[in-house]
Amino acid sequence: MRNRYLAMLTPLVLVIGCAEKSNGPSGSGEGHITYSLLNGDQYRVAARDGATPQNVSTVLDAISPGPDEWINTSPDGAWLLLSTERFHADCVGWSCLAIVKGDLSSGEAVLVGGNVVHPAGYSAVAPGGNVIVYEDAGAGANARDLWVITRTGATWSAPLVLTDASPFSFNQHPSFAADGSTILFDCGSEPYGAQGTSICEVGTNATGFRVAIRPSDSPAGMPDVAALHHAAYAADGSIVFEADWAGEQIWRLAPGATTPVQVSSQLTNDNSPCVLPDGRVASLWLSRAGNSAGLHELKVMSANGSAYFMALTMVDVADIGIACGS
Repeated sequence: MRNRYLAMLTPLVLVIGCAEKSNGPSGSGEGHITYSLLNGDQYRVAARDGATPQNVSTVLDAISPGPDEWINTSPDGAWLLLSTERFHADCVGWSCLAIVKGDLSSGEAVLVGGNVVHPAGYSAVAPGGNVIVYEDAGAGANARDLWVITRTGATWSAPLVLTDASPFSFNQHPSFAADGSTILFDCGSEPYGAQGTSICEVGTNATGFRVAIRPSDSPAGMPDVAALHHAAYAADGSIVFEADWAGEQIWRLAPGATTPVQVSSQLTNDNSPCVLPDGRVASLWLSRAGNSAGLHELKVMSANGSAYFMALTMVDVADIGIACGS
């Protein structure tokens, strides 16, 4: 069973391969992946076979201690966004948004009008670190809406709602394009990627809302009901996402296409993708041979699914969301 959005539960498995080692963004082009463990520790790992994960939470403890909820990275890898109890007294006991430099040298709570921001779910930071899209509950027209704030100097703007035009009650899990101009997100009548969830898109100036793909846009021979979620942009303009038309698998919708294709039909129980700068796809895989414990293991595969390696084995990654950056 999926453990979506249970990021703060304590894992019952031995975490291996997570020794401390600084391997932050190196500019090598291989890219990095951020992810959360169920005990609340936040990690970053280079997208190469055999790379040693870096415990971001442990490094940040030296700057400002406190528990973390989730982590995201900007597409350029230069910034991290966390939901955390660090960096501000008003975050203690109620996690708030904080932005951290990619080299982990400093971080700060995001303040809007002098107040911290308590996100209602997984949020995202744009390349350059000056635009954040976050989820809020009850502040807009829908049950869950996405809001954008921009930073000029040291000041964050007043929030602008991005999803007023959405006909869906729940608008969640944003993912930035590489140029920061648009986002993809889950949109549905129920929360947390329930059946019927579609993938929507909107500009970060709140224009151009559209439904990018619906469960009914299934390929021939597939059922027209499903849950679609965790969409991410590829460099060629494709949209890569998870769908359960034939069990949880990773799909790609090419630019201008109306019918998606499977990235790999051989890999099932494959979910929560993000796309690395070179086009490879990172995702969480449940059904690897030898994994009988139902763990979400981190996998990196080629853009067409023809080859892959396991970035983490026998480690249960929280499927609240993984993210890819340079």
